[in-house]
Amino acid sequence: MSKVLLINDCKFESMVMRDILDEMGYDVEIANEFEAVEKTKYSYPDIVIANLIMKSVLGDELLQKIKNNNRKIRCILSSNNPIQLNDFKDKNVDAVIHTPINRDELSAALKNNIESAELQEIKFKFCPYCGGKLSGDFKFCPDCGHKLI
Repeated sequence: MSKVLLINDCKFESMVMRDILDEMGYDVEIANEFEAVEKTKYSYPDIVIANLIMKSVLGDELLQKIKNNNRKIRCILSSNNPIQLNDFKDKNVDAVIHTPINRDELSAALKNNIESAELQEIKFKFCPYCGGKLSGDFKFCPDCGHKLI
């Protein structure tokens, strides 16, 4: 099961998207723009969905900070404004979705991002955090517990 972190300053929008993702079988957490970067460091989401326009920060800037900390996290920018992925490629945004979104569109966007992330998956022979040897496919280091995928 993939873990999704939703970042939005509108609690109602977050709750609606959380419910849709939950029904689709995703493990979902919600964060505001102030705690989001720090939360990705200990909750290890596979995908982060951030709203473009929030009160204190732009979602693309927040996603860039998250991606700088962990290149493996798939970053999706959401907006009810007409936005294009090409406008945010230099910010390391992996996809854009338009809100309000229906279940089928969200499912397709997430499926495409998860599949492309799996193609780029790196297999480690040692843990990049603690240096422990890895023999096999691990999602977490058996020595230190850090997420490897």
